[in-house]
Amino acid sequence: QLPSKGDEVRTLPQLSPEFLDDSDSDAELNLEVGKSSSSHRASRELSRSASGPQADSPDGLVELELQEEPDQDVVSTLVLDCVGDVIIPRLTVDKKDDPAVEDYPHLDPSEVALDGSNADDKRYCAMFKFLHSAVPHPAVGRQDLGGTSLGGAAGGSQIPGMVSNMIRNIPLTNRNACNLFCRFRISGPFRILEICQAGKFPVKLVDPMAVTARTQKKGKVQVKAQEGPTQLFTVEKLENLNLQVEFVPELVEASAWQAKQIDHVFEGDITIEYPREVDSAGAQTDLQRIRLVATSRKPAMRSVLVPAPHLDRPLSPSTEPGVIVVEFGRVHVETTLSRKRVVLLLNMTNVLAKWQLHHVGKKKGGKEIKISRMEEGGVVDEKDAFQFDVTSGHLRGPSKDVLVPGSSERVPRWFPLSPAVPHALPSRDEDLFEPTKVTITFRPDQNSVYVSRFRVQVDAGIGTDIICRGTGSYNEEDDGLDFLEA
Repeated sequence: QLPSKGDEVRTLPQLSPEFLDDSDSDAELNLEVGKSSSSHRASRELSRSASGPQADSPDGLVELELQEEPDQDVVSTLVLDCVGDVIIPRLTVDKKDDPAVEDYPHLDPSEVALDGSNADDKRYCAMFKFLHSAVPHPAVGRQDLGGTSLGGAAGGSQIPGMVSNMIRNIPLTNRNACNLFCRFRISGPFRILEICQAGKFPVKLVDPMAVTARTQKKGKVQVKAQEGPTQLFTVEKLENLNLQVEFVPELVEASAWQAKQIDHVFEGDITIEYPREVDSAGAQTDLQRIRLVATSRKPAMRSVLVPAPHLDRPLSPSTEPGVIVVEFGRVHVETTLSRKRVVLLLNMTNVLAKWQLHHVGKKKGGKEIKISRMEEGGVVDEKDAFQFDVTSGHLRGPSKDVLVPGSSERVPRWFPLSPAVPHALPSRDEDLFEPTKVTITFRPDQNSVYVSRFRVQVDAGIGTDIICRGTGSYNEEDDGLDFLEA
């Protein structure tokens, strides 16, 4: 049996019914400052019966009277402090900004000034570079593969450096405190292959294996320009988005290619649009730029004549730049010793040069080739009088050369280095980057001046011209003899 609590109940204080029906509102006659809101109702009942101003309580608190009757319907009042951030949408590119390229201006300069920033300060954007070789390098498989391709072999010489970089990945990150809505637009000879987001299927805009985008017309491959995607992408806070961009040389206009220019630079932009109203077509849009720069390089060769002071003469002002003149002097038609000169062919770029030697004949009715005003007799253009030991080949580049002391000209070495000169150990394929040595032999058959022009033609590149000049003679004094040292 449970113990009874009747004695404790009988000793409870007796309260009047009016006191029990109290609404317990804030409409009190006296307000006890500093008292807790959980004070007993009996203490408030005692304060109602008191009249006149109250004296200080023993605990040092002062009770004051309300000057006016409060609103009976208001139980409490809440004050809310609201703080809002104005975020200008912008994705962070994982690349340093280029100070030479300016970004789009702010849409509303007054929004920039809210945090104390100067709206007149210029904004800069990142730059991504592409590299294309007119002739595929033998050490590289396909140029349309992603990533950087090097021209040097594994464990060999790395003189060529980077020879191809056609596809680049552009990573974008949302570092704002909210989600961003954006779409992408591209200009120039570029196209977006794929847009990837974590946790979502990639959006493929171009299928590399499909041939629907290519049309055959007049034997040439034409690529259609890409239309900008209209899909709106949602990038959540601290999430990434990756763009795969490709440089397409076929999209470059034919008039932009120059025959005598080694490097062609083409520019384009990726524009990121941030619409402020997703559902409205004509809403204001913030813009962000990413600069794309592609360099297309073709092979270029030049020829250097190994000097022979007893034969060479100063070039006349009328000689074309980039053309060398090989002088053979006077040679007997039945000489016992042949007259030979050496020409070195150099590749000035890191693109493979496939070259072939051709004779350039005179046009009908054209002017004769004259190197000097002192011409004896008629000029004969006979290609068989000049014999070349090498007429074609492949030359990797850039070819090895050295700087001439006291000038900015670079020439190859005429002779090998002495073993006494300290130098690093050569790579196993370093001989592939040596200049090509071409020996020219002059064999006249009559007493005339021989002048012939030869051209080193390079596939999809820039070649060089060689003018050979010699004089045939019947005079025995022009017949060279072997010189034997005593």
